[in-house]
Amino acid sequence: MNINTKGTYTIEQDHYTLSIDYTYYYNSGTYDQPPEADMEITSVELNGMDITDFYWDYVDDAIHTEVWEYAQENN
Repeated sequence: MNINTKGTYTIEQDHYTLSIDYTYYYNSGTYDQPPEADMEITSVELNGMDITDFYWDYVDDAIHTEVWEYAQENN
């Protein structure tokens, strides 16, 4: 089984909305090949402003696991 889906992980707080667009890929594998999964962050917006470069430079490590788990649960 192959899954290739796009989605958005959103964090909404009183004063900001952070939206992270991603592409999630999953292949259940075969007898000879183990399952594999991958996720790519494609863009990041803060209150509608593109901050993708800032995200990659300073934020990715802090939130990557949350987006990964969301992508796996919502494919």
